[in-house]
Amino acid sequence: MKLISSVLFFATILFTSHTYAQSYSQKKGPRATLVDVAKAEIVDVAEKTSAIGRLVALNPIIVSSKINQEVLKTHFKIGDEVKKNDILFTLDSKDVRRNIKRITEEIKYEEETLNFLNEKLRLRISKLNNAKKLRTQNIITQDSLDSVEIALIQNRQEIVQRSYNIKKLRISLEENKENLSFTKVLSPVSGNIIDIQSQVGAITSKGKVLASILENGLYEIETDLRSDLASRVKIGSTVDVFNNNKKFKGKIRGIVNSENIRTGTRKIRITLSDSLPKNLSASGTRFSLDIAVGNSSKRLLIPKDALTPEGEKQVVYLFENGIAKKILVQTGVSVGNNIEIIRGVKEEQLVVIKGNENLRPNLPIKIKKNK
Repeated sequence: MKLISSVLFFATILFTSHTYAQSYSQKKGPRATLVDVAKAEIVDVAEKTSAIGRLVALNPIIVSSKINQEVLKTHFKIGDEVKKNDILFTLDSKDVRRNIKRITEEIKYEEETLNFLNEKLRLRISKLNNAKKLRTQNIITQDSLDSVEIALIQNRQEIVQRSYNIKKLRISLEENKENLSFTKVLSPVSGNIIDIQSQVGAITSKGKVLASILENGLYEIETDLRSDLASRVKIGSTVDVFNNNKKFKGKIRGIVNSENIRTGTRKIRITLSDSLPKNLSASGTRFSLDIAVGNSSKRLLIPKDALTPEGEKQVVYLFENGIAKKILVQTGVSVGNNIEIIRGVKEEQLVVIKGNENLRPNLPIKIKKNK
């Protein structure tokens, strides 16, 4: 009897232990899956159309030669960025330097001659005064006095001529010094070279165009848009501008009223809010454009990564109190990396955007912490 009681006691303990372990295991459940989430948000969204635009200069700066000389060196190429007063071209300066040397020597000679004539003039004035005294005393004849006066007049005339020569030579010297400065053709503005029309060895002439510069900030993008779409574009509305993987912001500056009858399009002009890197600032560079063509409307958006396809349907997983809740959704328009949700998700709800690949309904989930 005692043996039977002991067996029953141990059997009861074993059963109780097994039942508790099984209950504990069920209570603990599977480990929570780590996920990334995003909040469903209502955003103003405008209908957009895509187009291709090209960069055009508003007012390209023309750089011209101011003298007739040979081009010895070009310091930049098309597309290069330049700063104000950078040297663009070096022209031959040998002739100008020779002129400066010759004129400087002529001025020196004329000035020395003028000094001599001024000293001679002082002597002639003194001689004339003495001659006048002698004439009043009848010591010399009138012809002798006249001769002294004529010599004085000639002396003064020669001084006037030499002074005039020096003035002309100094003007010529300044012109040649200016021409010497013109042998270094400088950039009048900061910007980008968009055209070069003269190469090494070319003979420039006064007024000949050497290069064109697109001044920083003085460019815009021009595109052709179907007239029915152009009529829905608003001045000042924002434009997304793309080139490869780079994105810029722009605004509609103007819409040409006249239509191109052949293509049925109107020109749209867009100013850029961002500066362009030099490799994209050459005239004619092409850009992809997303242009708003209607009034904006409020739409509920979530990231496209939240969508999980199930046959022909789309579902998302919501994060609700640490549990994955599967919701069938109806989607609308695509907006960049986001998608409009028409039915299924509400504003402020958290949707799983990473880690949702292998989720099942009601599984425990945990939001990853940012490192």
